[in-house]
Amino acid sequence: MIRPVCPSDFEKLHSPDPFYTRVLSLYESYGTGYDFVAFWAQENDGETVALISRFEDKFSLLLTEKSDLDEVAAFLVFQGAGAVMFDGEYDLKISAKNVVSGEVLRYGGEDYISDIEIYEPDFSTVYDLLLNCESDIFRVPPKLSFLSDVTHRKNLGKCAVIGASVGDVLASSVMTVSETGYAAIIGAVATHPDYRKRGLSRELVRTLSSRIRTQGRAVYVFSASPQNTLFYQNSGFEIAAAFTEYFL
Repeated sequence: MIRPVCPSDFEKLHSPDPFYTRVLSLYESYGTGYDFVAFWAQENDGETVALISRFEDKFSLLLTEKSDLDEVAAFLVFQGAGAVMFDGEYDLKISAKNVVSGEVLRYGGEDYISDIEIYEPDFSTVYDLLLNCESDIFRVPPKLSFLSDVTHRKNLGKCAVIGASVGDVLASSVMTVSETGYAAIIGAVATHPDYRKRGLSRELVRTLSSRIRTQGRAVYVFSASPQNTLFYQNSGFEIAAAFTEYFL
């Protein structure tokens, strides 16, 4: 049975797992009072066995060995999901227009303090940088949606961003895209094409990851390409899991 989530569902499945982090971070950021977000739990014989979150038409899943995958798949189709991300260990049978697979990596590097000047840029400038870095596997949401979300989460202490400039230009930035008291996921790692091959992204990724880990929290990143996976491995990350994302 899939039903609206209860706070106790998160307690029952508590984990620093990256997929749990995605769902819980959204729940802690928005709760159930907005139309564009929603949360459900799957229950079997009185036991919580899966968590589901929706942000607009994008769904995140925390699945377990006891999850009823057929019921979850039917539920997602009924809800009109546009995209679904979940642990690649599970075989979720949904007809998708496109499937992206990749690695989830966890930071295990040493504590790091960069020699370059690092600061907190404003989100509007970060957005302009992200637009210059769009690709087939790196898409930027509409500006108003982006600014509204990251500003809201930053006001709650659930979004951090750092950057490095060349002259007066924001050349590189990285931010947290999900945060809880137990773990964080970094993303939106971008360096302007004119300032690449200078090691800026690595400096920022290592700095932010180290800051989070010294707070006693796990740090994850999702990588959808071998090139990016190698970059993160060279920045102190180790492969911890796989992910799959369906675009319906």
